[in-house]
Amino acid sequence: MVKIIFNALLGLLLIFIWSRFVNIEEIFHTISKVNPLSLIPIFFFLLLSPIIRSIRLKIFLSEIKKISLKDLIMLNGAALMLNFLIPIRAGEIAKGVYLSQKYGLNLGKAVIWVFIDRFVDFLVVLLLASLFVSLLPTQLPSGFSKTALVIFILALLGTYLVVFQINLSRKIASFLPFKKLSHFMLDSFTILDRHPRDLFLMILTTLLAYLADAFILYYGFKAVGYNEDILRMYFAQLLTALTYLIPAAPGFVGSAEASGLLVFSGIFGIDPNISSSVVVLLHISTILFVLVFGIIGVLNLKLDLGLILRKALKRR
Repeated sequence: MVKIIFNALLGLLLIFIWSRFVNIEEIFHTISKVNPLSLIPIFFFLLLSPIIRSIRLKIFLSEIKKISLKDLIMLNGAALMLNFLIPIRAGEIAKGVYLSQKYGLNLGKAVIWVFIDRFVDFLVVLLLASLFVSLLPTQLPSGFSKTALVIFILALLGTYLVVFQINLSRKIASFLPFKKLSHFMLDSFTILDRHPRDLFLMILTTLLAYLADAFILYYGFKAVGYNEDILRMYFAQLLTALTYLIPAAPGFVGSAEASGLLVFSGIFGIDPNISSSVVVLLHISTILFVLVFGIIGVLNLKLDLGLILRKALKRR
């Protein structure tokens, strides 16, 4: 609870800082002129993105259990809403709890598997971000590409050790004070010891999911009468994904606006009022979509939100 309050205060601070760099009146004037029909492709890709990620999660868990794709789509909707409204990774806990109750998976491993699935996102983002820097002109520091690539290599090396050098990893873990927990987590990582076909499909679906995210940005700019290149939007989405590592306020209030200003204006040099108009428009659209999609998911799966929140808050 303390973290939620802290994040909320941080969000308010970010809103204040963001407002110093933009013209609020101009932003809302720009949004007021948006044709509602131009939002249709935005909502389409808002839906397509979690569907693609649900397909990836189905592939990811296929060695453990055959999970209904419909259940995973509904579960992703519920998780999106929980993570959006209560950014303490309650969505990941919700996935673990549901998979444990409905499909009999070990709760601890199910939660870890969900986080490992998200870890695949992180690896792809690091690799692509390091490559995109050399393709597109930005205001990023010259060392960004090397830093991202080094982090990617270290993360990949760590993954290789825990997946394919399990005995060595166990010896290293035996020196840690939480030996039992470490071994439990190492056992969970063996899910990545897969046929190359599965790994390829997981990477491919990740790339496609970020492409769907990029089209959300692309059509967001188009809605306010500003044309952008889809490759720039793809890179922008990758950079935005890295900002998700920073604590966010409930509803991502302040976080979305600040990260949007940083990425679009600070890195890509887009006019702050134009970029912020897009960010606010997409933020409002996302709130509407997430609430509707999330409520449908919760009702469809009959999720016990009380249990999920108790487990999520207990982790704090």
